[in-house]
Amino acid sequence: MNALIIPMPKAAVPLSESSERAAISCLLQNFACLDAMSWPEDLFFYEKHRIILRAIRELHEARVSTDFFAVQSLLDRQGLLDDAGGAQELIDLSTVMPTGDPGTAAWHRGYLMDARRYRTALSAVRKAEEGFLRQEGDIAGLAQVLTETAAMQDTQRAGLKDIIKNLTIEMEKTEPTECFGTGLGELDRTAQLKRGELLTVAAPTSGGKSIMLIQMALHALRAGKRVAVFSLEMPATQVVGRILSAMCGFNIGILKYVNRADTKNEHLNKFTAATAELAHYALEVESTLTEWEQIDGAVRELVAKDKADIVIVDYVQLVHLRALGSNETREQHVSELTKRLKSLAIHLNVAVVTASQLNDDNPPKLRESRAIGHHSDHVWFIGHGDTGSWLTVVKNREGERGGAFPILMHGAISQFVPRDERETQTTNKK
Repeated sequence: MNALIIPMPKAAVPLSESSERAAISCLLQNFACLDAMSWPEDLFFYEKHRIILRAIRELHEARVSTDFFAVQSLLDRQGLLDDAGGAQELIDLSTVMPTGDPGTAAWHRGYLMDARRYRTALSAVRKAEEGFLRQEGDIAGLAQVLTETAAMQDTQRAGLKDIIKNLTIEMEKTEPTECFGTGLGELDRTAQLKRGELLTVAAPTSGGKSIMLIQMALHALRAGKRVAVFSLEMPATQVVGRILSAMCGFNIGILKYVNRADTKNEHLNKFTAATAELAHYALEVESTLTEWEQIDGAVRELVAKDKADIVIVDYVQLVHLRALGSNETREQHVSELTKRLKSLAIHLNVAVVTASQLNDDNPPKLRESRAIGHHSDHVWFIGHGDTGSWLTVVKNREGERGGAFPILMHGAISQFVPRDERETQTTNKK
C-alpha cells in the first residue's frame, strides 16, 4: 500500500515590510549608514528596495554627497526608476523616518535579519518537503542547513587590518593551544589536531585503526575532554572493554578466569580501579547507529548538551548515507561522507577523528576515495613490515608532513607505544 501523502500548506513568505521601508529611509538620508554596518541585498525581500540599495551603494562608493535626488537621477539614467517605484516612491521612502540615524537603521536591520533567517529556513524545508513525504530525503542535510541558519550572526566582515590584528593577538598568547593527541610525545608535537579539524587514520585490515582511535579517546578523557565514540565495527561493551584494557595494561578478558573473591589479585584490583576511574570521565559510546543521518543528529544533540569536544567515528567506509541515490558510486559515497564529517567539525567546533582502510597498492592508498585525503586536515598511515611498524604523517594542515614515527602495536591492550620505549620496557622486565 502506498503511503498517504498530505501536502504541507504553503505559508506566507516571512518579511518585514515596515522595517524594509524604514531601513531604506535611513539609507537615503544618510549614506554613512552603509559604513556603520553591512547591508547584503538579500536582507530585502522586495526587488524595488534592492534596486534602491544598489543605487545608494554605487553613489556612496563614488563619494557623491548624501542626497536622495542623486539616487533618483541615477536610477532614471539607468532606466530603473519605474522598477524602483517611481519618483514619488523615493520621496515617500525618504520621509518614513525623521532622520537617517545609524542606531535607528541598525534597529530595523535586526528585524530584516530575522526575516531573512526564516526565509532561508522555509526555503530549505520546502525543498526537502517532497522527499520527506515519500519518507526519503536528506534529514541530516536539512538539519545542518537549519542549524547554520539559526546560528547566523550579525557580524561585520573583517578588514585586512583587523585580520592582522587578530593574528598578532593569537601569536602573542602564552597559553598552549588546545589540541587532541595520542600520548605519543613526538607525534603529538608534530601533528596537532584542533577543534574544527578532521583527522583520518588509515591502515590495512587489522592494522590498528581502531586501536589508534581508542588510544586518542582515552588520552582525551584523561585530559578532561568530553568524548563521543560512534563504533560501527564493535558493540559498545567491546569499545569500553578495550579502553579498560588500555587503562589496566592487560587484556581484561583474562578476568573471566579469576576468582572474584580473591581480593589480593593484582589484575582484579587494577580492573576495579580502572572502572571507577572511567566512570568519572565524560564518555559517550554509541554502537547501534549505522546511518549518517542518525550519527549527525546524535552528534548535534551531544554538542548542544556540552557532551562532546572530540567525536570519533570508526570507520568511514561503514557509514551508510541514505541521501545518495543507488546510482552513486562507492567513491562518491565515501567522498560525500568525509565532506560531511569535515563540515560537522567546522560548524560544531569539535575535533573529529575517523578511520579508513588502505588498499594493497605499493605504496598503499586510501581505499575507495582520494577525496578522503582532500577533505581531511590530517591523514596518518599506519604500516607494518619486517623491520617494525610505522606511523607516517601524510597530511598535516599548518604543520610538517612526511614524518615517520617508529611504533609498536600492542593489540591486546589497544595501545601504540614508541618502538624504542617499548623495547626498553621489555628489556627492563627481563
